[in-house]
Amino acid sequence: MPVSVDAQLSELSQAEFSKVSYEVMAEIFALHRELGRLFDEIVYKNTLKSRMDNIETEVEIKVSFRDFHKSYFMDVLASSGAVLELKAVDTLHQRHRSQLLNYLLLTELKHGKLVNLRPEMVQHEFINATQTLEERQLFNIQDSGWHSSIGFESTEKSLLIELIRDWGTGLERSLYEEALIHLIADQNLINNEVDVLLNGNVVATQPVLLCSPSTALKLTTFENNTDIYRKDLCQFLAKTPLKTIQWINISRGLIALETITK
Repeated sequence: MPVSVDAQLSELSQAEFSKVSYEVMAEIFALHRELGRLFDEIVYKNTLKSRMDNIETEVEIKVSFRDFHKSYFMDVLASSGAVLELKAVDTLHQRHRSQLLNYLLLTELKHGKLVNLRPEMVQHEFINATQTLEERQLFNIQDSGWHSSIGFESTEKSLLIELIRDWGTGLERSLYEEALIHLIADQNLINNEVDVLLNGNVVATQPVLLCSPSTALKLTTFENNTDIYRKDLCQFLAKTPLKTIQWINISRGLIALETITK
């Protein structure tokens, strides 16, 4: 996978990670006591780096495919193999866990820790990446319910599959979508406003990713509940002038492509 990291990486065993994590967390707890809980993430991050020799901060991850390039920045890399993502938020959310898992999968490191310094007591959670890149590159394709449409034809479908074969499944939805928008930009894959119709009247407009004036593109990364979401998409489609939604769901072992029409 075309990923480069602006640091030397070393995969740590579970025992090695636990030791490094214990040492870093001891310093984080001390910082929390000394500084309090109201500072921004960068204050804790910079102070942590100044106190520990084995800490690198804002470590860049570069990911690419063809002429698409994107950079991520890991908050803390300890002992070349322990990734810590620092937050200063009211509470941790699933998007924070997904962010850290995304970093682990891109770097092919196994263990990380999510830390929140805003609460009265420091919140911290272990996040582990259980699949290798090779495992994430093995998936089935389900496309019996898909058919070609203007703006998302066989060429675009093949490009998407090639992208996922290269990167593997399990990454952030926004990364796949951003890459796809970039790669088929010449086909007018853009966000645009569409009318929302109720009883034949326009009640509002809604931004939608379009691959043609009458066709929307929806990319998701659900591991389950796809039947429920399919009903949601049908209901959405019925309340707009759109004729078709090209739906792509990227789960760990299955890429499902489906064309939803009125």
